Amino acid sequence: MLAVRFVVLLGSVSLLGLAGAQNRVDVLAGQQCTQVCNAPTHGGACSYTFVVPKGERDSSCQSSPAVQSLAEIRRDVKKTSDKTNRLRHQFSRYRDDRELWGERMRRELVNTTARMEVGSLERDVKMRNLEIQVINQSLQLERMRGKNRELQEIVVETEIELSQLRALRETVEHLNAAVSSARTQLNEMSQLLTGNLQEMLTSQFNLRPPGGFPPAPGAFSAQPQSAFSAARQTKMYGSIPPQRIGFDKMFVNEGGDFHAGNGTFITRVPGVYFFTFTVQSYDGKFTNIALVQNGREQVTLYTETAERNIMQSQSIMLRLATNDNVWLQLDGGTHHAILSFHDNRITFSGYLVYAKFS
Repeated sequence: MLAVRFVVLLGSVSLLGLAGAQNRVDVLAGQQCTQVCNAPTHGGACSYTFVVPKGERDSSCQSSPAVQSLAEIRRDVKKTSDKTNRLRHQFSRYRDDRELWGERMRRELVNTTARMEVGSLERDVKMRNLEIQVINQSLQLERMRGKNRELQEIVVETEIELSQLRALRETVEHLNAAVSSARTQLNEMSQLLTGNLQEMLTSQFNLRPPGGFPPAPGAFSAQPQSAFSAARQTKMYGSIPPQRIGFDKMFVNEGGDFHAGNGTFITRVPGVYFFTFTVQSYDGKFTNIALVQNGREQVTLYTETAERNIMQSQSIMLRLATNDNVWLQLDGGTHHAILSFHDNRITFSGYLVYAKFS
């Protein structure tokens, strides 16, 4: 609408200008002004320019504007209209771009808000999970403390029971020793009386049954018994200081005088004993085993390093007093070792040959 009004206005002005220019030409004709046609237009009209002759100075002629044709005015109007349309189109694109940018900003704001809410929810969930973990760990710690208290109570009760068992065992050992001693004394007295009686019958009355006198009652059954045989089923390395060889399997332990845990024989009945032990060497290691009586080595079994395993044995008879200790001892250092498996390649045995209470 604005462009139409502008074209109409320009057309009116052009018509007025043409009329005025024609009148102006008539007026200026008497003042020596000359009209010159510069260039024909498409409509056949000319644009005129007033030319002042040389030597004349007519200010009214020099200041007169050039008359444009209607076609030129229309062309200018069209240029202006095209420029206006381009501006209108650019403004429309700008408005569309602004609306699109605003929509994008709104969507981005919504997405950002949603992401922030999701992140907040995730943090809340993580905090709840951490709280649950802390509660579970606290409960587990409390249960472990309760179990620890129960175990401590069990340990205390077990220690009390072990103390009672140790005391009972010592009592039983003392009673066994006392009974064995009493039996031995009774046997000796019986043998003495029997011998005296036999001597009296033989010397005074010259009485002697055919085949001799029978042994005194209980002369053999009253003899104290002590014998053991044990085996070790695992290998063992030497250490510093030298250590006793323990055993984990018992074959015989008459009288209970052998203690397998530390491999020690404690004499209950004094007398003469026979001991023997067998070991297998460890390939690439030295073997040096000693039979020890009360801290003093009596016999040893020695093997140099070899690429194969060697089985060896050693035996001895000892006179032992009450409470004497006898054990096997592996020499110190990790270069010493012995080898055994479930087939009992390390053994230690001993027994009472005869008792002697003198």
